[in-house]
Amino acid sequence: MVKSTSLKSIAQSTAFRLAGVALPLLLATAAQANSNMRLALGFASSQANGQTVGSYSLSNIASRDSSGEFCLGYADRSPDHILTLEEDFTQLTIAVDSGGSDTTLLIQGPDNNTIRCSDNASRRNRDAVVNGRFAKGTYRLWVGSFEPEGRLRYSLTITE
Repeated sequence: MVKSTSLKSIAQSTAFRLAGVALPLLLATAAQANSNMRLALGFASSQANGQTVGSYSLSNIASRDSSGEFCLGYADRSPDHILTLEEDFTQLTIAVDSGGSDTTLLIQGPDNNTIRCSDNASRRNRDAVVNGRFAKGTYRLWVGSFEPEGRLRYSLTITE
């Protein structure tokens, strides 16, 4: 009988030694999003933290969103956050706060064709924000920086 071992359990229990330094095996979590959120109507504000990283142009996912806005910025190929909405929302706001740095946001909807992008919330606020009606389903969110390889710490806040 062969014992089945998951990649996650291997990653949690295995460390490689290189030049006397223990390095944990991170293969199992490398492609996972920073956070997974499930929201239903009437939820309290939801927040997740992260850091922008990557040189993958978000325009590779979509050059423009469903409203004609340009999809700008650089992020990782994998989404930073997965948002599952259990119901239709008539009003939802998804906002990035990096303390004033220039962030971008790309949201890919459940049908993969619905794209929403934001570069700046306003002329004074260089952080990204998207708001409006959101249908029930799973959304993939990329938080990026305006510059390739930009490393910006941020918090992502979702409110009704």
